[in-house]
Amino acid sequence: MSGRGAYYKQLYGGGSNRGRGRGRGRGGSQAVVFDSHIAQDHTSRGSGGGHSSNGAHHAKRHKSDGSRGELLRIVRALGGKPYPAYRDLLGIWGLMDSSLFVDHVQADPYASPSKLRLRVPHATASFPESLFSNHIRTVAFCDYVTRHICSIIDAMGGKSTAAQAGRTQNTNWSSPKGGQLTVDRPGQQVLERTSVILYPHTSTDGAQGGIELRFCASLPAQGRTILGDAAYELFSRVITSLVDNLKYNAYDPQAIDGFVNSVEDQEDLRMQVTTSGLVAFVPNGAILPRGSGASDAPMGSPSVIQFTSPPKLERTFVLPHRGAISGMGIPKGITMIAGGGFHGKSTLLAALARGCYNHIPGDGREFLVTSPNLVSIQGEDGRSITNVDISPFISALPSGTPTTSFSTQDASGSTSMAAGVVEALELGADTLLFDEDTCATNFLIRDRRMQRLVSADPITPLVYNVRAMFKTHGVSSILVIGGCGDYCDVADLVLEMRNYTCSDITARAKRVAQEIPSAVIEHEVAAFGTVRPRYLQYTSLPSSETKISVRRRTMVDISHRDMAGQDPETLDLSALIQLVHDSQTRAIVAALKRMSSTSGAATASGSLLDVLKHFDAAVFDEDGVGGVVPKDRIDGFLARPRVIEVGMTINRLVCIDFLWPFAYIY
Repeated sequence: MSGRGAYYKQLYGGGSNRGRGRGRGRGGSQAVVFDSHIAQDHTSRGSGGGHSSNGAHHAKRHKSDGSRGELLRIVRALGGKPYPAYRDLLGIWGLMDSSLFVDHVQADPYASPSKLRLRVPHATASFPESLFSNHIRTVAFCDYVTRHICSIIDAMGGKSTAAQAGRTQNTNWSSPKGGQLTVDRPGQQVLERTSVILYPHTSTDGAQGGIELRFCASLPAQGRTILGDAAYELFSRVITSLVDNLKYNAYDPQAIDGFVNSVEDQEDLRMQVTTSGLVAFVPNGAILPRGSGASDAPMGSPSVIQFTSPPKLERTFVLPHRGAISGMGIPKGITMIAGGGFHGKSTLLAALARGCYNHIPGDGREFLVTSPNLVSIQGEDGRSITNVDISPFISALPSGTPTTSFSTQDASGSTSMAAGVVEALELGADTLLFDEDTCATNFLIRDRRMQRLVSADPITPLVYNVRAMFKTHGVSSILVIGGCGDYCDVADLVLEMRNYTCSDITARAKRVAQEIPSAVIEHEVAAFGTVRPRYLQYTSLPSSETKISVRRRTMVDISHRDMAGQDPETLDLSALIQLVHDSQTRAIVAALKRMSSTSGAATASGSLLDVLKHFDAAVFDEDGVGGVVPKDRIDGFLARPRVIEVGMTINRLVCIDFLWPFAYIY
């Protein structure tokens, strides 16, 4: 390997003992080395879909790895001792037909929970290899097992019986606490996660693989004194029940097979849809409304209206397991979704926004698929923008601020949308979504009356630019428009949502456009212009010393302790509606630190998109999602984000810096 590929391989990892360079065949390769002080895993993922961990892991003990009997004797003896005595449990323990890894023990009952893993050999777990015969089936299989384990923990109430007894007592400092088990709980989307890892059957050195569950446990205590009986029950009964549920005989064969087949079918459908000149497909029978504004689960009302395709737009595809499926195909170009208020316009657009992901059976949106590079654009008052050329939309600001390299830490609605569109194009988006309810009106439209009333306006609205954007860059747009008929002039397809029923009203919209002329024909832009790539300065990324806390999926707190004079920053990602899980946000934060620590300088060749794609391939593809954390850490609460969301997060950092091509030194 030479050139840029070799550069990124060296930059992000993938040496002779990791990745595809080691055992490229089905299932890749694995080496597990155990001694009295170190448990070190080297893994890779090959074409067979074997999931990898994040490299080396160290679990230190003062004695050789113990048996289940020894573990339980030690746990029982810990009763009444100070909380730090739990550290005696660090290491690897044999539980008859499985292994328990105690990787981290919390410092006190109020600290972050302890980190544990359970690994069951394939010969014992006995899951059919057909369930994980390729990458997408492996992702689906691990997701299903994660959901099953979550249901088992829920059935136990999340605690052992002894720990539950403390629920009826006072919740003060001295009351009993602990015993909870937590696993990274999936949502409606099926994501590649680190909660369940599938290791290959055997490695070149003969080490045994298996299925591994990563979870956290809050170790029982009263005050800072260990509750021995509760801890004994946790390790002897509760954790043992998790081992039993990492075996095939604990599952309904039809249910798990149907789940994995459904996800594989969705992935196949997405490929067929995008290669057929479509940007989206909505199946007949889909249930698009959600249970509530706070729930992503489907509406359960018997009166919910299932989606039906307009006859002219109906397409049929044949899937590997399901067979034929029919629904509405949305072609490339400009699509307008019109209709009255509360008739389902935004509901359809919201479903399309999540169509870049596969969904669980029963979600109602399974088999609703879109281009994997579809991006939703919203107004974001107050966001940070750095060196973005927004001149296609905004020029000649009264302040004299240049718009060919626009920067601000307090964007307006229109400047944030202009930057959002250009950044999305730079990151490889091929389809953009706009909902007038979440967009700046002056960015979307400007009618004849406003043009006559206010002549000095630097904004070229989207309605004048959207067709040029498609012609110049091949980027399609889907817009929910309920209050501006000017988009009838530029739309290739016009859909009407009426009482959650979809109709094709393109012909009627074209007649209206002819009968009532607008200003679009006079002011429409002929060409969008070039989207110039920016070059990321790695030193402006958060370093490994930066304290970053993921408060929730859309909110990240950054304390720049490594940058003198820099105030703490709260990163608002609420406009990234295709960021669907907290664990994706955690993976993005880890990725930013990994990029900063491994680059070493701001002179790496490649644009922002080029760097992100190579990072995605060299880290996520090679080592799995866990590859973003340091080698001496194992994190079971990560989920893979899209490259686009990683880039959109970088674009919103206050301290980020970019170089333009003409200023870049090769």
